[in-house]
Amino acid sequence: MKLLRKLFGRPQEERLATLKKIQEKFSVFQSLLDSHNQVLKTISRLEERQQNRQLASIDSLWDDFVQIQEEVREVIERMIELGGQAYIPLRSQFDSILRDAESLLPETQPIPKDDFVIPFDRLDKTRLLSVGGKAANLGELKSRADMPVPDGFAISAWAYKHFIEANQLQDRIKKLLANVRIRRYEHLQIVSDDIREMVNFRQVPEDLASAICSAFDDLASRSSQGRFALRSSAVGEDGTFTFAGQYITFLNVRREALLDRYKDILASKFTPSAISYLLRHALSEMDLAMGVVCMEMVDAAASGVVYTQDPMNPSGAYLVVNSIFGLGSYLVDGTLTPDVFHVSRADKNVVFSRVARKPVQLTMRPEGGVAEKPIEESDQQRPSLSEEQLRLLAEYALKVEEHYGGPQDIEWAIDRSGTLFLLQARPLKLLQPMAKVQIPEKFRSAVLLEGGTPICYGVGAGPVFHLRSVSDLEEVPQGAVLIAPNPSPKLVTVMDRMSALVTLVGGVASHLATLARELSLPTIVGMPQASEIAAGRLVTVDASNGVIYDGSHPEWIPPKEEATPAPEDASAMAALESIIERVTRLSVIHPSDPKFTPENCRSMHDILRFIHQKSMEEIFSALKGTSHKDDIGLRLKTKIPLVINIIYLDKDYLGGQGKRWVPENAIESLPMKALWEGILQEGWPSRPVQGDLKGFLAVVGTDISAGHYQEFSENSYAFLSKEYMLLNLRMGYHFSTIEALVTTAPEKNYIRMQFKLGGAPLERRIRRIWLICELLRRVGFENFSEGDFLDTTTAYQGPEEMLHRLHLLGRITILTKQLDLTLSSDARARWYLNDFVKKLGLEN
Repeated sequence: MKLLRKLFGRPQEERLATLKKIQEKFSVFQSLLDSHNQVLKTISRLEERQQNRQLASIDSLWDDFVQIQEEVREVIERMIELGGQAYIPLRSQFDSILRDAESLLPETQPIPKDDFVIPFDRLDKTRLLSVGGKAANLGELKSRADMPVPDGFAISAWAYKHFIEANQLQDRIKKLLANVRIRRYEHLQIVSDDIREMVNFRQVPEDLASAICSAFDDLASRSSQGRFALRSSAVGEDGTFTFAGQYITFLNVRREALLDRYKDILASKFTPSAISYLLRHALSEMDLAMGVVCMEMVDAAASGVVYTQDPMNPSGAYLVVNSIFGLGSYLVDGTLTPDVFHVSRADKNVVFSRVARKPVQLTMRPEGGVAEKPIEESDQQRPSLSEEQLRLLAEYALKVEEHYGGPQDIEWAIDRSGTLFLLQARPLKLLQPMAKVQIPEKFRSAVLLEGGTPICYGVGAGPVFHLRSVSDLEEVPQGAVLIAPNPSPKLVTVMDRMSALVTLVGGVASHLATLARELSLPTIVGMPQASEIAAGRLVTVDASNGVIYDGSHPEWIPPKEEATPAPEDASAMAALESIIERVTRLSVIHPSDPKFTPENCRSMHDILRFIHQKSMEEIFSALKGTSHKDDIGLRLKTKIPLVINIIYLDKDYLGGQGKRWVPENAIESLPMKALWEGILQEGWPSRPVQGDLKGFLAVVGTDISAGHYQEFSENSYAFLSKEYMLLNLRMGYHFSTIEALVTTAPEKNYIRMQFKLGGAPLERRIRRIWLICELLRRVGFENFSEGDFLDTTTAYQGPEEMLHRLHLLGRITILTKQLDLTLSSDARARWYLNDFVKKLGLEN
């Protein structure tokens, strides 16, 4: 039976199953390496930004930190898939490191216990943690600055906390957010839908519902028209992080819909764009408790936004007014391109105006809600504001600026009777003036488009990507110049992928304009002709001057000036730098160290170092331990007296009845081919090394002296793919393992050899190890040796250099084969070293 099994091998099904099993294992290993190297790139970028502080912003550093968390989790899961339950402790160690990092965040502010509802006349900016920035500022304007603000009340953050706790939602929300992948829009949408559904399908607690409805009825009793708006006022909104346009507003809300619209606003905290903004800024979800504003509606004849200074030109002595007919939603969401006016800060006269075509307006419906109405053709190009109205608006805006002591971004509306109301005020972020981009004269003819309105200075270059709908967000490539129909705040989910943004409509006062300036993304809005640029075309956007050039010219992009954190950001920046240490610090280095364990990993980089080492050991162990290797291997056909069985990890070669051997000139593995060509260049010696016959005979005894030295090799095995090699090579008394990965990406490439055993006395084997180390050191390897054991590696080189080193390694393998038998002295070892250095061309 044994003879038959040897002659005919195992059944084909068993052989295929064995091959498939090891190929699947190798596929997991490759996937792990890809994930590992991706996170190393992110860590390198994080380190570069930290060291080169003029490139660092709080936002970008937070963004990288969140990305690294996601990527390290993925690497850990790949390691568990590859190596099994022994690596599950990596999860808890990672969580421990993450908790340590998060503990360094600035202390979170608990939600203060307060009334569920608070009228505007009892609010001011000191109640910011109770009702959020929008409500606190409206109360401040009405009760402290005596500004014309509609009547209303705030539903507090304490009310939000009560709703969440009464419905037992907090833990479920936290769990869903902990696992969200913000760079995968489809997954982000699923998580968003799940959380919003949980919120919308819960009941408002009876005591909270009673308080809201009672406050609404009280407000309605004082109102002349009985129309009301519900607006978000999250804690943290309109502060350092604006959250511009990320939450929902409902206009013309009727009493019967009041509680449902309240829940909708709470749920809007978890839209895909709001979640993305939250996590990219590494903000705590509970720090952003959702307050809500309920205020009288203004039946607006015109509405818009006034900046008390020009954010693009802070030295300009004028205010910037953007306005449209009707309600202001179509301005801030970018649906319409607004009229633009510059009003002198000194005499309140209009110094510049640009009137846009305004084909539609948003108006209130009698039955509740809003409706779009067309504007008469003769009125579409009519200015939405008179000079008298602009003068009045400027006077109030400057009073608000004086009250707060800094430039302001103010939303306003003028009703049908001509009365002005202020609807919101928040700090205005100003951009530092930039030097004009110096375009070489030869490129002046390469202008594709000019015009539009720059809303954030800078230059970006890359391929054009046309965004047709939100469903296309997942497809936006890294580095794209995005051309979108309008400046929707939903674009925030992919703004980190863009090199520049161009929209067909829109104005400087949209919510997206605020986000673009916050993220320093070069942006032009109101450029309809951009729709004609072909998708994929390489262009350069000069957002400082409103010009798009043909071709990609990244050399025109000026270096970013050093960003000085705002005072309120200083503690966050200090905490972030401490957190970075938990990412990049490397303390677990040497695999031979007894402390090389998951429990001793103190940073994410430690975990990656540990996984990289252990993944190589696991794949080596799995491949080496493959049973019945002879049945699934292809014999290497060679005159070299080595029996090598090849097992391909990326090919199905057992299905047919082809030959069971591989010619040595047809090896389909780049690293194995390079190594083998080195072996062939030296060739196989015709007889064992003759240097010290006494030592040689003392080792081999009668077998070789009887003429059997040609039976010099037990079976060796090579596990190969196009870019990977694991060779277990046996030559007499010597055993070596050579593993290599050679790709076009230098950061993935490595060669590792482990060498052990030999037939000579120990001191001769040690001399041989010394000689090999000296040769490999000259080639570029890092060596670790102990006694007659050698572990040597080289990595992070381009493919040509890696293949060259493999070729030399093949030559060294043959040159030093059995050399220990003749190394009777240190002098002889040095003689061979000098000889081999010359032969291999390693003198320099």
